[in-house]
Amino acid sequence: MCLLSHMYVDDLLIIAPTPALISKLKSALKKRFSMSDLGEVKYLLGWSIQRDRKNRTIFIHQHKYATKVIDRFSDYIPYPIATPAERNAKLSVSSQPSSEQEKDAMSSIPYRQAVGSVMYLMVGTRPDMSFYMREGILDLVKYLSGTKEYGLLLGGSSDITSENLADQLLAYSDSDYANCPDTRRSVGGYVTMLASSPISWLSRKHHTVVLSTTEAEYIALCHCMQEMIFLKLLLKELGFAATQANTIYEDSQSCIKICYNPELHGRSKHIHVRYCFVQEKVERHEFNVTYCNTKEMIADIFTKALDKHQFRELRTKLRMKTLEALPGHTV
Repeated sequence: MCLLSHMYVDDLLIIAPTPALISKLKSALKKRFSMSDLGEVKYLLGWSIQRDRKNRTIFIHQHKYATKVIDRFSDYIPYPIATPAERNAKLSVSSQPSSEQEKDAMSSIPYRQAVGSVMYLMVGTRPDMSFYMREGILDLVKYLSGTKEYGLLLGGSSDITSENLADQLLAYSDSDYANCPDTRRSVGGYVTMLASSPISWLSRKHHTVVLSTTEAEYIALCHCMQEMIFLKLLLKELGFAATQANTIYEDSQSCIKICYNPELHGRSKHIHVRYCFVQEKVERHEFNVTYCNTKEMIADIFTKALDKHQFRELRTKLRMKTLEALPGHTV
């Protein structure tokens, strides 16, 4: 039987299939170290963790931390907003303050502190904020003020076993095309899911300008596959090895064709050689790259500012819920 322990500075989290194993480890540790037993985890590193054993779910949120962030920057939150930005909103260098009066007003805004504070939420339980970290931070704080109860609902699948867990790992990958008004670089993004629950996500501007939508999608797919390889190795180290190819969903048919065609066509020769490792992984049957309709592409939320309806729909598909929506859960 597998027993896992995670330590961060002086906080220790123990995971085991039986209470007896946990008690055995605690007893061994107490003989060597001075430690306090806080019981079943409820709060860790700013995360509130609420377990529903009946439905086999865990709800993770950062309501308390989010409230502190909102209070800290309350002077810049006249009202909450429904989405972090208007549809297709793009910040440009041309939008920066030009007059001395505008520069003085901008210099008083604690930009770095706000970015750092919100980023901890984004990497923890708020994937819906990922893309908007590069947009207006004050609008993101306004959005947070109206959505501080949101968190991630994990688990709930009744057919998951230790034998098939790693096979349930999948991902969604997407990219926009040349939407940065200053550099014309594209923004790619992905989310990885384990047993239908999001476990990692990324929104990243490409390091180079690309010459086609296919290339933009392929670069994003490359980054996604690198993350999937890491997660597969991590699961294997924990004792959960995959027995079949894992699926990555992609909404570009031309990108998928390149993945399954070892010969690069003329229009795609400019794609850097290092991205050809995607083809190699597909040929070795480590991954399947499967078409997903654009309307169902969850990773779209990591590549551009969406309209209110689409944003909320994809946020729900990320399994983001509110405290009020979960019976028996409290702040």
